[in-house]
Amino acid sequence: MQRMTEVVGALVIALVVGACGGGQAELKKRREQSDYHYKLAYGHYFDQQNPNGDAALQEVLLALELDPDNADARFLAGIIFMGRSQHLDAIEQFKVAIAVRPDFHFAMNNLGTTYLALERWDDAIAIFEKLVLDRKYATPGTAQNNLGWAYHQKGDVERAQKHYEQALSLSPNLCPPYNNLAMIYIDRGSFESAAKVLERGLKKCPTYAELYYHLGRVEARRANVDVARERFQRCRELSGDSPLAERCESHLSALGPPSAPSEGEP
Repeated sequence: MQRMTEVVGALVIALVVGACGGGQAELKKRREQSDYHYKLAYGHYFDQQNPNGDAALQEVLLALELDPDNADARFLAGIIFMGRSQHLDAIEQFKVAIAVRPDFHFAMNNLGTTYLALERWDDAIAIFEKLVLDRKYATPGTAQNNLGWAYHQKGDVERAQKHYEQALSLSPNLCPPYNNLAMIYIDRGSFESAAKVLERGLKKCPTYAELYYHLGRVEARRANVDVARERFQRCRELSGDSPLAERCESHLSALGPPSAPSEGEP
């Protein structure tokens, strides 16, 4: 009788081990399939010749159906939803991606950026404060600039300025902090300081249209009308068909036509 019990026990153990092995194999298969559909989604979304957001969304949702813990697919889904202005859906995807992979810095940055788009300044600050303190984060200048922007919009200009300056110290080739820092100086009436920051920015970012826009504003306030006109014209050239181009055109119209050369001038 004892021998029979041992045989039955061995059979039960074998069945359990076999079931676990089958479950692990099935899980591995689903993860591989999920990764396959994620890569298809990535290819559709970032195809430079023929991007297809609808196909990308379909594939990434299939990837998540196969493996809800696919952090890369969660992140891509968030990016796609951001592009469609479905901010709450994007937030949900980024949060899950971070829960699965706590050091997923790109997901954290995009979560914070989505909060900025929704003007949820305190939520954005909470995210970017973590990023600026994380030494493993590869682009801390971006987080510093975003953190500065959140404080700027809350009206805490002193903190905003500190973070813009830190952004430029860490990432001198990053364009937006020059622009944002200059806006603080313009609002204070410190046009000389604003001009210096903007000129520094143009050396690093010669095709960043908004720098020309604000420099045009500064030169107009300093009564350098011809220089202001040149800046607004350059802004308009670089802006294409955008609201910024319309603002530059509006300022150009306000300046009036160029002054006629004096008699005897070429």
